[in-house]
Amino acid sequence: MTGRLPPLNALRMFETTARLLSMHKASVALHVTPAAVSKQIQVLEASLDVKLFTRSKRNLQLTPAGEKYYAHISTALNSIRHATREISNVSGMAPLKIRAYTTFSMYWLIPRLSSFHGLYPEINIELTTSIKWIDFEAEDVDAAIRLGDGNWPGFVALPLVPNILTAVCSPELAKSLHKLQDLKQVTLLHTLARPDDWRHWLSSQGYDTMDGFNYRNYESSVLVYQAATKGQGVGIAQQALVQPLVENGDLVYPFPYELDMKSYTYYLVMPGNRPMREELNVFRDWLINSAEVC
Repeated sequence: MTGRLPPLNALRMFETTARLLSMHKASVALHVTPAAVSKQIQVLEASLDVKLFTRSKRNLQLTPAGEKYYAHISTALNSIRHATREISNVSGMAPLKIRAYTTFSMYWLIPRLSSFHGLYPEINIELTTSIKWIDFEAEDVDAAIRLGDGNWPGFVALPLVPNILTAVCSPELAKSLHKLQDLKQVTLLHTLARPDDWRHWLSSQGYDTMDGFNYRNYESSVLVYQAATKGQGVGIAQQALVQPLVENGDLVYPFPYELDMKSYTYYLVMPGNRPMREELNVFRDWLINSAEVC
């Protein structure tokens, strides 16, 4: 095939698969099926007449030829990406507009955005917050981070972090909590954005009703966490978001009980009826990878 370029779509899928060493992860990053990724890898291997990967049930590894090819291809594709961004900047690249929740933004997304800005300084993220569902037709937003079951026809929804519910409180208040029955002697802190979290968590521990429990409502989890740090009660928290407050000692887990809400979790949501900007593709890949390593 001297003088000819290999299939460019196959090259892109090879580069992503080689970087992630997973066809499943590559399919998520590229918004295609794993079968499509596998097919394109086979097309590329046939075009080159070279084996690029060794496959087993659990592992995917580059062959020596694949490692050498990946080194060249990744450099070339990164050069193309850089050139494209430079041209886009000259033309005045519009900011990438992302909508999220306040709590998710404060405790999960913003602490990680330094990494994104370091990798892609030319992409300007415009982050706004709202608890309302996103209307991509009426609002000038490229993507949103939403909580739900992910079953949203007409949208592309990619799961991010596990939604694990757990109780949290100040270290001082935790000294008085020895068994779940002790929760009836304190105030349970609710968020209006997720009014059923305490009910779900208590039900998983055998409490079918909220009878006998005292509670106080707050607009968002940010307020619940703040009240909990001040010893005003026990909050119900999403572990992925509250972890920074636990790590610095402001909050503790008074009980070892957790409830995994499974598919009801945070998703990156994008419109399914229009082409995605290249900047959004970059942000999507980075966000998915960040979620996988947390």
